[in-house]
Amino acid sequence: MRKIILPPIMLLSCLIGMIALYQYGETTPLITGTVKNVGFLFIALGIGLPVWGAQIFKRVETNILPYKSPDKLVTEGPFKFSRNPMYLGMLLVLIGTGVRLGVLESLYFVGLFFVVANWWYIPFEEGKMDKMFGEQFTDYKKQVRRWL
Repeated sequence: MRKIILPPIMLLSCLIGMIALYQYGETTPLITGTVKNVGFLFIALGIGLPVWGAQIFKRVETNILPYKSPDKLVTEGPFKFSRNPMYLGMLLVLIGTGVRLGVLESLYFVGLFFVVANWWYIPFEEGKMDKMFGEQFTDYKKQVRRWL
């Protein structure tokens, strides 16, 4: 079995990194003033998407853990417009935190999370979905984009 760091742990690590760099590193101001408050909107959306997705997983009684095999193909709710609303939500939390901090270096952690999600987590999960659901998942991939 492929060992993975759970995505929420990766999210938390990136958040800690952002805040530590902001507090203790040399940073370049990028956003100032009340514009930083837009970050709250991104954070709220970023929390809402995974919660919405998790509620649907619970309602249809399917597995939410990325290292376990999927039980059902979920295509409703946020999965109608994103194949990965949980990862999209986590990315939005990082973007929102970066906007709130207002420093250019926050983008390092946004980029790191995106790279790990897009080229590690998602391909791993989609490989299992392909094996489990075959043509049904292939059709879903043709209709719904990976992120947005």
